[in-house]
Amino acid sequence: MIYSSNVWFIILTYQPSKLKLLARLRVFKGLPYILVDNSVQKNEYPKDINVLQTGENLGYAGGMNRGIAYCLSHGATWVVVANEDIDITEKALKDFVEKLRAVNPGIAGPTIGKLDKKRWTTILGEGVDYISGSFMAIHRKVIDQIGKFYEPYFIYYEDTELCVRARRAGFPLTHMPLRFSHADGTTFGANSFLHQYYLARNHLLFVARNSPVEVKLYEFLRHPKTIWEHVIKKEWGALTGIRDYFFRRFGIYKSLW
Repeated sequence: MIYSSNVWFIILTYQPSKLKLLARLRVFKGLPYILVDNSVQKNEYPKDINVLQTGENLGYAGGMNRGIAYCLSHGATWVVVANEDIDITEKALKDFVEKLRAVNPGIAGPTIGKLDKKRWTTILGEGVDYISGSFMAIHRKVIDQIGKFYEPYFIYYEDTELCVRARRAGFPLTHMPLRFSHADGTTFGANSFLHQYYLARNHLLFVARNSPVEVKLYEFLRHPKTIWEHVIKKEWGALTGIRDYFFRRFGIYKSLW
Protein backbone atom coordinates (compact mmCIF):
# COMPACT_ATOMS: atom_id res chain seq x y z
CA MET A 1 0.00 0.00 0.00
CA ILE A 2 1.32 3.47 -0.89
CA TYR A 3 -0.12 6.60 0.68
CA SER A 4 0.60 10.27 0.18
CA SER A 5 0.06 11.22 3.83
CA ASN A 6 3.05 11.49 6.16
CA VAL A 7 0.93 10.68 9.24
CA TRP A 8 0.61 6.93 9.78
CA PHE A 9 -1.49 5.06 12.34
CA ILE A 10 -0.47 1.83 14.07
CA ILE A 11 -3.24 -0.29 15.59
CA LEU A 12 -2.09 -3.13 17.83
CA THR A 13 -4.17 -6.25 18.38
CA TYR A 14 -3.81 -9.61 20.11
CA GLN A 15 -6.26 -12.48 19.62
CA PRO A 16 -8.84 -10.03 18.30
CA SER A 17 -12.58 -10.27 18.08
CA LYS A 18 -12.66 -9.99 14.28
CA LEU A 19 -16.06 -8.36 13.93
CA LYS A 20 -15.33 -5.64 16.49
CA LEU A 21 -11.85 -5.03 15.11
CA LEU A 22 -12.95 -4.75 11.47
CA ALA A 23 -15.76 -2.37 12.49
CA ARG A 24 -13.27 -0.10 14.26
CA LEU A 25 -10.83 -0.20 11.36
CA ARG A 26 -13.45 1.35 9.07
CA VAL A 27 -12.71 4.81 10.50
CA PHE A 28 -9.15 4.59 9.14
CA LYS A 29 -10.40 4.33 5.56
CA GLY A 30 -8.41 6.75 3.42
CA LEU A 31 -5.71 7.15 6.09
CA PRO A 32 -2.39 5.29 6.06
CA TYR A 33 -2.26 2.63 8.77
CA ILE A 34 -0.76 -0.71 9.67
CA LEU A 35 -2.55 -3.28 11.83
CA VAL A 36 0.01 -5.15 13.94
CA ASP A 37 -1.33 -8.54 15.02
CA ASN A 38 0.60 -9.98 17.98
CA SER A 39 -1.32 -13.27 17.90
CA VAL A 40 0.68 -16.50 17.79
CA GLN A 41 -1.70 -18.07 15.29
CA LYS A 42 -2.11 -16.53 11.84
CA ASN A 43 -5.41 -14.72 11.37
CA GLU A 44 -7.13 -14.21 8.03
CA TYR A 45 -8.06 -10.65 7.08
CA PRO A 46 -9.75 -9.05 4.07
CA LYS A 47 -7.27 -8.14 1.32
CA ASP A 48 -7.80 -4.40 1.83
CA ILE A 49 -6.50 -4.59 5.43
CA ASN A 50 -2.86 -3.57 5.72
CA VAL A 51 -1.62 -6.04 8.34
CA LEU A 52 1.69 -7.10 9.86
CA GLN A 53 1.49 -10.42 11.69
CA THR A 54 4.31 -10.97 14.19
CA GLY A 55 3.58 -14.63 14.95
CA GLU A 56 4.27 -14.14 18.66
CA ASN A 57 3.05 -12.03 21.55
CA LEU A 58 5.60 -9.21 21.65
CA GLY A 59 3.58 -7.10 24.06
CA TYR A 60 2.66 -3.48 23.54
CA ALA A 61 6.25 -2.26 23.25
CA GLY A 62 7.47 -4.96 20.87
CA GLY A 63 4.40 -4.89 18.66
CA MET A 64 4.34 -1.12 18.37
CA ASN A 65 8.06 -1.05 17.63
CA ARG A 66 7.52 -3.37 14.67
CA GLY A 67 4.77 -1.08 13.44
CA ILE A 68 6.90 2.02 13.92
CA ALA A 69 9.74 0.52 11.89
CA TYR A 70 7.29 -0.33 9.11
CA CYS A 71 5.77 3.16 9.01
CA LEU A 72 9.12 4.96 9.04
CA SER A 73 10.33 2.76 6.18
CA HIS A 74 7.25 3.93 4.22
CA GLY A 75 8.00 7.62 4.69
CA ALA A 76 6.06 8.50 7.85
CA THR A 77 6.88 11.78 9.56
CA TRP A 78 4.44 11.14 12.39
CA VAL A 79 3.38 7.72 13.71
CA VAL A 80 0.24 7.50 15.83
CA VAL A 81 0.14 4.41 18.04
CA ALA A 82 -3.37 3.38 19.07
CA ASN A 83 -4.99 0.56 21.02
CA GLU A 84 -7.46 -1.55 19.09
CA ASP A 85 -10.24 -0.88 21.60
CA ILE A 86 -10.58 2.85 21.02
CA ASP A 87 -13.83 4.18 19.59
CA ILE A 88 -13.41 7.27 17.45
CA THR A 89 -15.11 8.85 14.45
CA GLU A 90 -13.57 9.20 11.01
CA LYS A 91 -13.98 12.98 11.18
CA ALA A 92 -12.20 13.19 14.55
CA LEU A 93 -9.29 11.21 13.13
CA LYS A 94 -8.94 13.43 10.08
CA ASP A 95 -9.19 16.58 12.21
CA PHE A 96 -6.45 15.20 14.45
CA VAL A 97 -4.20 14.60 11.41
CA GLU A 98 -4.69 18.15 10.16
CA LYS A 99 -3.89 19.66 13.56
CA LEU A 100 -0.91 17.36 14.03
CA ARG A 101 0.81 18.71 10.93
CA ALA A 102 1.10 22.10 12.67
CA VAL A 103 2.60 20.66 15.88
CA ASN A 104 6.33 20.93 16.55
CA PRO A 105 8.29 17.64 16.47
CA GLY A 106 7.77 15.80 19.73
CA ILE A 107 5.05 13.62 21.27
CA ALA A 108 1.36 14.57 21.22
CA GLY A 109 -1.96 13.08 22.22
CA PRO A 110 -5.29 13.53 23.99
CA THR A 111 -4.77 11.61 27.27
CA ILE A 112 -2.24 13.13 29.65
CA GLY A 113 -0.87 12.34 33.08
CA LYS A 114 1.66 13.35 35.68
CA LEU A 115 4.23 11.58 37.84
CA ASP A 116 3.85 11.46 41.60
CA LYS A 117 6.75 13.47 43.04
CA LYS A 118 7.79 10.93 45.68
CA ARG A 119 7.44 7.59 43.90
CA TRP A 120 7.04 8.45 40.20
CA THR A 121 3.84 6.45 39.93
CA THR A 122 1.56 7.59 37.11
CA ILE A 123 -1.54 9.73 37.74
CA LEU A 124 -3.80 9.84 34.70
CA GLY A 125 -5.66 13.02 33.77
CA GLU A 126 -3.42 15.57 35.47
CA GLY A 127 -0.32 17.47 34.31
CA VAL A 128 1.62 16.77 31.13
CA ASP A 129 4.52 14.62 32.37
CA TYR A 130 3.49 11.92 29.91
CA ILE A 131 0.96 11.13 27.20
CA SER A 132 -0.88 7.82 27.27
CA GLY A 133 0.10 5.22 24.70
CA SER A 134 -3.57 4.39 24.16
CA PHE A 135 -3.42 7.15 21.50
CA MET A 136 -0.02 8.78 21.07
CA ALA A 137 1.58 10.60 18.12
CA ILE A 138 5.38 10.42 17.87
CA HIS A 139 7.47 12.44 15.43
CA ARG A 140 10.19 10.53 13.58
CA LYS A 141 12.82 12.97 14.89
CA VAL A 142 12.06 11.70 18.40
CA ILE A 143 12.60 8.10 17.33
CA ASP A 144 15.74 8.94 15.37
CA GLN A 145 17.24 10.64 18.42
CA ILE A 146 16.13 8.55 21.40
CA GLY A 147 14.91 5.27 19.90
CA LYS A 148 11.60 3.42 20.17
CA PHE A 149 9.74 1.87 23.13
CA TYR A 150 11.82 -0.09 25.67
CA GLU A 151 10.69 -3.67 25.06
CA PRO A 152 11.57 -5.33 28.41
CA TYR A 153 8.50 -3.59 29.91
CA PHE A 154 6.27 -5.72 27.61
CA ILE A 155 3.25 -3.62 28.68
CA TYR A 156 2.77 -0.60 31.00
CA TYR A 157 5.20 2.26 31.63
CA GLU A 158 6.85 2.07 28.18
CA ASP A 159 4.82 5.06 26.99
CA THR A 160 5.69 7.04 30.13
CA GLU A 161 9.40 6.31 29.75
CA LEU A 162 9.38 7.36 26.10
CA CYS A 163 7.87 10.71 27.12
CA VAL A 164 10.43 11.21 29.89
CA ARG A 165 13.29 10.44 27.50
CA ALA A 166 11.83 12.69 24.80
CA ARG A 167 11.42 15.64 27.14
CA ARG A 168 14.97 15.25 28.42
CA ALA A 169 16.16 15.32 24.82
CA GLY A 170 14.41 18.67 24.35
CA PHE A 171 11.21 17.56 22.63
CA PRO A 172 7.83 18.99 23.74
CA LEU A 173 4.84 16.99 24.96
CA THR A 174 1.72 18.50 23.40
CA HIS A 175 -1.78 17.95 24.75
CA MET A 176 -4.21 17.62 21.83
CA PRO A 177 -7.80 17.15 23.08
CA LEU A 178 -9.73 14.57 21.09
CA ARG A 179 -13.14 13.02 21.62
CA PHE A 180 -12.77 9.24 21.80
CA SER A 181 -13.37 6.40 24.23
CA HIS A 182 -11.11 3.60 25.32
CA ALA A 183 -13.81 0.96 25.11
CA ASP A 184 -12.47 -2.11 26.88
CA GLY A 185 -10.38 -0.46 29.59
CA THR A 186 -7.60 -2.41 31.28
CA THR A 187 -6.02 -5.06 29.06
CA PHE A 188 -5.98 -7.81 31.71
CA GLY A 189 -8.93 -6.67 33.82
CA ALA A 190 -8.62 -4.21 36.68
CA ASN A 191 -6.67 -5.63 39.63
CA SER A 192 -6.16 -9.00 37.96
CA PHE A 193 -2.99 -10.98 38.67
CA LEU A 194 -1.28 -9.83 35.44
CA HIS A 195 -2.45 -6.24 35.84
CA GLN A 196 -0.88 -6.13 39.30
CA TYR A 197 2.21 -8.00 38.08
CA TYR A 198 3.20 -5.72 35.21
CA LEU A 199 2.39 -2.50 37.09
CA ALA A 200 4.46 -3.47 40.15
CA ARG A 201 7.42 -4.90 38.25
CA ASN A 202 7.55 -2.18 35.63
CA HIS A 203 7.17 0.65 38.12
CA LEU A 204 10.40 -0.48 39.78
CA LEU A 205 12.10 -0.80 36.39
CA PHE A 206 10.87 2.65 35.36
CA VAL A 207 12.11 4.25 38.58
CA ALA A 208 15.50 2.54 38.34
CA ARG A 209 16.00 3.64 34.73
CA ASN A 210 14.61 7.15 34.80
CA SER A 211 13.99 8.77 38.17
CA PRO A 212 16.18 11.20 40.16
CA VAL A 213 18.41 9.79 42.90
CA GLU A 214 16.06 10.95 45.66
CA VAL A 215 13.14 9.03 44.14
CA LYS A 216 15.26 5.88 43.79
CA LEU A 217 16.35 6.18 47.43
CA TYR A 218 12.79 6.77 48.66
CA GLU A 219 11.46 3.78 46.74
CA PHE A 220 14.28 1.54 48.03
CA LEU A 221 13.66 2.54 51.66
CA ARG A 222 9.92 2.08 51.15
CA HIS A 223 10.19 -1.54 49.88
CA PRO A 224 9.25 -3.22 53.18
CA LYS A 225 6.13 -1.06 53.47
CA THR A 226 5.23 -1.63 49.80
CA ILE A 227 5.53 -5.40 50.20
CA TRP A 228 3.48 -5.38 53.41
CA GLU A 229 0.72 -3.34 51.75
CA HIS A 230 0.48 -5.92 48.94
CA VAL A 231 0.43 -8.80 51.49
CA ILE A 232 -2.42 -7.20 53.45
CA LYS A 233 -4.42 -6.77 50.23
CA LYS A 234 -3.49 -10.27 49.01
CA GLU A 235 -2.12 -8.80 45.78
CA TRP A 236 -0.11 -11.84 44.75
CA GLY A 237 0.43 -10.52 41.23
CA ALA A 238 2.15 -7.41 42.56
CA LEU A 239 4.33 -9.47 44.92
CA THR A 240 5.32 -11.74 42.04
CA GLY A 241 6.15 -8.69 39.95
CA ILE A 242 8.42 -7.30 42.68
CA ARG A 243 10.14 -10.66 42.98
CA ASP A 244 10.71 -10.86 39.24
CA TYR A 245 12.10 -7.34 39.16
CA PHE A 246 14.82 -8.33 41.62
CA PHE A 247 15.51 -11.53 39.68
CA ARG A 248 15.75 -9.38 36.50
CA ARG A 249 12.92 -11.25 34.81
CA PHE A 250 11.44 -8.92 32.25
CA GLY A 251 9.37 -9.24 29.09
CA ILE A 252 6.31 -11.50 29.10
CA TYR A 253 5.30 -13.10 32.40
CA LYS A 254 6.18 -16.79 32.69
CA SER A 255 4.93 -18.77 35.65
CA LEU A 256 7.68 -21.43 35.41
CA TRP A 257 11.38 -20.69 35.11
